[in-house]
Amino acid sequence: MQAKVLFLTLKTFGFTGGIEKVCRTLCRVFYDLSEEKKVEPCVYSMYDRNSERDSRYLSKNQFRGFNFNRKYFVLKALIRGLQSDVIVLSHINLLNVGYLIKKLQPKKRVYLIAHGIEIWRTLPEAKLSVLKSLDKIICVSHFTASKIHNIHGIPEAQLEVLNNCLDPFYYISKNFDKPKFLLDRYHLSEKNIILFSLSRLSSSEKYKGYDHNIELLPSLLEKHPDLIYLLGGKWDNLEKRRLDQLIKKHHLEKRIRIIGFVDEAEVTDHFLLSDMFIMPSKKEGFGIVFIEAIASGLQVIAGNKDGSVDALRNGRLGALVDPDNLKDIEEKIQYFLDHPQTKADKLNLQCDCIEVFNYGRYKKAISSLISTGTTGKKFVDA
Repeated sequence: MQAKVLFLTLKTFGFTGGIEKVCRTLCRVFYDLSEEKKVEPCVYSMYDRNSERDSRYLSKNQFRGFNFNRKYFVLKALIRGLQSDVIVLSHINLLNVGYLIKKLQPKKRVYLIAHGIEIWRTLPEAKLSVLKSLDKIICVSHFTASKIHNIHGIPEAQLEVLNNCLDPFYYISKNFDKPKFLLDRYHLSEKNIILFSLSRLSSSEKYKGYDHNIELLPSLLEKHPDLIYLLGGKWDNLEKRRLDQLIKKHHLEKRIRIIGFVDEAEVTDHFLLSDMFIMPSKKEGFGIVFIEAIASGLQVIAGNKDGSVDALRNGRLGALVDPDNLKDIEEKIQYFLDHPQTKADKLNLQCDCIEVFNYGRYKKAISSLISTGTTGKKFVDA
């Protein structure tokens, strides 16, 4: 008998971000499991419109967007949830729906996907009580699981760690040549050594580490005068002004390109263009961008104090640095600059990444969660 699964999301198709990527991948998992006659899925998205659905991830009859109509979303989600066997919440802000379903039918299985900073902050007692009533909290990294355990006192038995995977439709290139159209776009040449960061540039999020990269660039340029730093990601005006001032302060106007939003269709191309991806963050729940970079054969530097540790497999897939230690960051960058990758290096790194973070393994874990109540990846031994 097929399990009836209700997957509730805030945003899935109409927005771009790490959580939305996780939601899309989960949609595809449920679609594939429906094709295998294992589940009967239904996906409700509070903020998406029906027209924004991507047919690669879900069929039309499996998805409903509520276009910001929150009250109607909650009502329909409650009705559908009471008719379902399993309810999966994509975000802690959907906890109220899970609470209502559990209150009316305590035997319903309700799971929450926990990503990162959205669940680390102090929670009201009522919300914390609901969190503890869930059947399982599926954490995207050991760091996120540890935070939930230590801050909120959630028992280890209730926590499981399931790392994010590569999107099944993520473009993986076996050709590691630098795309000429991007060299032309950014007025670069083959001799340029390109450092790259890709992150939302927000005045309210000062933990991504790109400030350190900017501060270190003058020193790095002394030995490598052909260095160019590309800083990608959507910005807010306040942060853009601050970064412009920082760049001007260090006289780096000709060495840094703030390139703005990078379309998903060109993400792989930007990794192929680059010689190194650097984002020594401190509050990353996991960091899908890291595994996308590594899957493109790119050497990566990330922080050692957050979920990036899982994405880099404790340093096996890249370099982990103390994000508060400029000397440590500079030494790792210099090491990579002094040891440029060969095509064989890139291919081996790519293969190692795909072996660990492939969609098939992720799908198997979610299938196990629906059928047995566990992904098989306990917090203590994941």
